[in-house]
Amino acid sequence: MLGATFAAVGLGAPLAAQAQSSVTLYGLIDAGIDYTTNVAGNSQTSLDTGILSPNLFGMRGSEDLGGGLHAKFVLEGQFNAGNGALIGNEFGRQAYIGLTDAKWGSVTLGNQYDFMFTSLSVKRYGPMFPLISLQNLRQGPFNALNVPNRPTGAFDFDRMAGEQIANAVKYESPDLAGLTFGAMLGVGGQPGSFSRDSAQSFGADYRRGPIQLDAAYTFVRYPSLNNGNDGIRNWGIGGRTALGKGFVDLLYTSTANTATGAHVDVYEIGGMMPLAAATHLALAYQYMKGNAVLEGNRAQQINATLDYSLSIQTDLYTTVTYQHANGPGAQAQILAAGPASGGNQAELRIGMRHFF
Repeated sequence: MLGATFAAVGLGAPLAAQAQSSVTLYGLIDAGIDYTTNVAGNSQTSLDTGILSPNLFGMRGSEDLGGGLHAKFVLEGQFNAGNGALIGNEFGRQAYIGLTDAKWGSVTLGNQYDFMFTSLSVKRYGPMFPLISLQNLRQGPFNALNVPNRPTGAFDFDRMAGEQIANAVKYESPDLAGLTFGAMLGVGGQPGSFSRDSAQSFGADYRRGPIQLDAAYTFVRYPSLNNGNDGIRNWGIGGRTALGKGFVDLLYTSTANTATGAHVDVYEIGGMMPLAAATHLALAYQYMKGNAVLEGNRAQQINATLDYSLSIQTDLYTTVTYQHANGPGAQAQILAAGPASGGNQAELRIGMRHFF
């Protein structure tokens, strides 16, 4: 992202540090028109924002402490571009401070993304990541998963959209001949119990030539599940490889509610190809399967995104998504749309995005 950088003058920083410190303001805005074929039995046309990318505003800072050591911070929030309202807290997306060193890696403290997102979305997709919309991600007929703090209980159940762990300590390694790894702990802060209401996440990524391999694990305990002693366990493995001028990617994720035994497996194959210098096409197919606790509900989904860059900062795009759901009373539901009256739902979106 592009941004404006300011020296730390007037912020109370010592004179000796002014030339070595900076703060960058950044953000992005995404808005478009969506047409959905079946929302509770009726077609729907709406203006929705933050679909191809979340609408973000933020600031990041860095200070050179000498000897290769840097202090850093990030404050990042999300908003609805349709009405200008904040989504969640002012800096609900990220809020952390830490130290980073090229030789030893980084340690950060605060509200941070877990490794299901940083390893299996950001790093695995790589150049494809800017073309992965909210509608590519998971929902389907699995609301009985009962994932806390989600509108339906299944919204982004495998945490690929960018979920945070609050009150977390996170370590990320330097690049070790293509291998990077990390671990984080969300501190529960409960008297007499270290694990209650806590969270753990781990990730590992390896890149050699055109091949990228990625794995992640996250377990978050929630107060609403067995008084904070149970939670949602996610893990996944995937990767991508260059194919000509484009990429092909594979992904498997597992999501389980440890209190109820509900479980969903997701299998995905996708890819991206350039059609011209400024035009790219991203495609993906997903198969989602719930266990007996979820009545064996299943869903298949196809996603396509066509993106045209007007400049480095601005692009136009269109996305097409179709989902077919099976199972007792299964209702198709593409992420960001309401549930269908039956097993089929399709969505067309035309939008514009700008980075600043």
